[in-house]
Amino acid sequence: MRASSSKWKKHKLMMGNTNLQAYLPKTILLSNRSLIEWVENYTKVMLKPCFGSQGKGVIQITSFPNKDFEVHHEYQRTIIKGKEQLYDYLKENYYRRRNTKYIIQEKIPLASIQENPFDIRVMVQRKINTSEWTVTAKCAKVAANNYVITNVAKAILPVDQALEESCLSNFSLANIDTKLNEISLTIVEHLSYFYPKTRAFGIDLGIDEKGEIWIIEVNLRPSIFMFKSLKDGSFSIIKSFL
Repeated sequence: MRASSSKWKKHKLMMGNTNLQAYLPKTILLSNRSLIEWVENYTKVMLKPCFGSQGKGVIQITSFPNKDFEVHHEYQRTIIKGKEQLYDYLKENYYRRRNTKYIIQEKIPLASIQENPFDIRVMVQRKINTSEWTVTAKCAKVAANNYVITNVAKAILPVDQALEESCLSNFSLANIDTKLNEISLTIVEHLSYFYPKTRAFGIDLGIDEKGEIWIIEVNLRPSIFMFKSLKDGSFSIIKSFL
């Protein structure tokens, strides 16, 4: 039976694989209680709707020492005073309107290019009637100015270019590239058991400011059009697997 495609379900499935646990940010279902606990323990957290794509509804919450909170959604920032007021504000403006559950996740301090965070999209595919998975393409998505997520991208870059232009130092491109492939293939080989009809996974991986890799999201119906801008043949390779 096919598993739910919710972010929470995919997170729990990946947590069941000991080889993936170290790459998963701490995550829990959102409630008034969990929100209060997490904003007390973390300076920044991310709220994500369990269902949804293209970063819609994703919110960053920043906690300040004076008990104020900044709600950062898309390019808009709103200051809320008090934890109870924060939950009420979010419920009124996001939860109730979308009628969906959210997860709350620790914020990964993504590496950046000129103060714009970026993450890596890895395409993993198999051809029809085969079981062999292949990493067919990778790219870096650089967040637009004033955005904290990369779904609104300022630029799509080759991974090696993004790393060279980033704030990271003393990194090994070969080591990072190998690790990106290994983690992505481990994810797909594990999740494909629960999503047996899926032939293309879009894995979003983050690299933090220390060079550590994190699993941000696994897309079961990934968009491929971002790869057109690379001009390196990636788009054609992806299409050859469809």
